[in-house]
Amino acid sequence: MNRFIVYYFSLALLIGGLAYAPWVLASYGIFPSDLIFVFVVVGGVSPTIAALIVSKFEFGGGGVKYLFGQFGRKGFSKWWFLVAVLVPLALATCAVLLWSIAGGIYPMDLSLIEFPPILITSFLMNMWEEIGWRGYALPALQKKHNVLISSLIVGVFWALWHWPHFLVKESVMAINYHNFLWFTIFILFYSISYTWLYNSTKGSLFTVSLYHASTNAANTILFVETNIASFIFPHYFIIIIVFASILFLRLNGFLRSKRG
Repeated sequence: MNRFIVYYFSLALLIGGLAYAPWVLASYGIFPSDLIFVFVVVGGVSPTIAALIVSKFEFGGGGVKYLFGQFGRKGFSKWWFLVAVLVPLALATCAVLLWSIAGGIYPMDLSLIEFPPILITSFLMNMWEEIGWRGYALPALQKKHNVLISSLIVGVFWALWHWPHFLVKESVMAINYHNFLWFTIFILFYSISYTWLYNSTKGSLFTVSLYHASTNAANTILFVETNIASFIFPHYFIIIIVFASILFLRLNGFLRSKRG
């Protein structure tokens, strides 16, 4: 890795960690809870803040323009937008089916009417992660490493960036994913699918941000709001591993290639 990608990951983790610290402390009554909103927002956009700073030093103003320009990438089928929305729904549904086969009882009063607004809200939040992880880090890594290695490196730091969430008292993420180690392994596998989508759409940040948003929306509707998230995670974990393995083994060897 070149020094700028090291700077990027270090800065993203540093800003994110410092910004999330008041949230963690507030959950234990050590920090005023009415002050944490701004800190949480800064933590949420820290991958973008780090990317903007490092890009400015590495490439000047052109680096910043390149980052945001990836939202307007063209030259690929717009059907990929539909793929970005439907694949997370399909993966979550497969997890529900697997859990049901294993004896789980799924609530049947499910409604998808909330999916569109959650999708839009999640998109506006998650895009600030993707500008950093996939907009800056992934293409930089793919200049030196094959797609699999690049995916895993991004996945490691993407997961580490989330670790402060597990320190929050009664953390929803800790309840849903059990612990940060399982979450990290899960993210490593899931990161492969993000790279597949990013490369398949000529580096479209809009598409991967939509994919990220659909993942969160699908999980919220199918898992969280039905109060089965912690129970279904092992089955969801299996589905993601299978999906990532299919991408690794079948999709024209894209994971063994370099892209840069």
